[in-house]
Amino acid sequence: MSRENADVVRALIVGNGERPSPALWEELMASAPLVLCADGGANTVHAYGVTPHAIVGDLDSLAPEIQKDIPTERLVRVDADNTGTDVQKVLHYAKGIGVQEAVLVGFTGGRTDHWLWNLSMLKVFGPSIALRIVDNYCEVRLVQDVLRLCACIGQKISLSPLGGAVEGIETSGLKFPLEGESLASGVRDGISNEVVGNPVEIRVGRGDLLVIVQREELLGPVCWDL
Repeated sequence: MSRENADVVRALIVGNGERPSPALWEELMASAPLVLCADGGANTVHAYGVTPHAIVGDLDSLAPEIQKDIPTERLVRVDADNTGTDVQKVLHYAKGIGVQEAVLVGFTGGRTDHWLWNLSMLKVFGPSIALRIVDNYCEVRLVQDVLRLCACIGQKISLSPLGGAVEGIETSGLKFPLEGESLASGVRDGISNEVVGNPVEIRVGRGDLLVIVQREELLGPVCWDL
């Protein structure tokens, strides 16, 4: 996610949504992160032959045959209620053990309501943990000040406000540059821009801006925070 720093505690947080491809899983595991699961995300982790550091949630989605093979001290049971979701519970746990950077995988697909909710977690937990959501198709980060990344020439990037309008946006390295401009959902968007030079830099004056980079396996992974 960022420049290498041996002192940074990194985690791969796995949800019970669409599973990452084997190639994506291998890529995400390359940095040897702590593996944390939001409840049924442990089903995916088990399928890849990994024992997670912790499984957090009410455990209602965790397959019984998998649960019996997990050491009890790694099961962090948080009773179900209507005030939060499993992603919130596992992120609170991650924050409590000192995680500073995390990739969320398995939090897209299927339940659109959950997918939209999970995007809001980028803002809620952003001050404590540098987060990105990744699936087989794209990577999503939130920029509230400045964000830099390196991607392949021609790779598609979209800029989408999270919540209200975003003002004072300045970009470099993109085909359609923005120079102190604003974006607002349903009014003006930044869909399907593309990389023409590296590094790509995106600055925001005011508001919360989602940066969505389309993944293309043949082009290689995105490098963030140069």
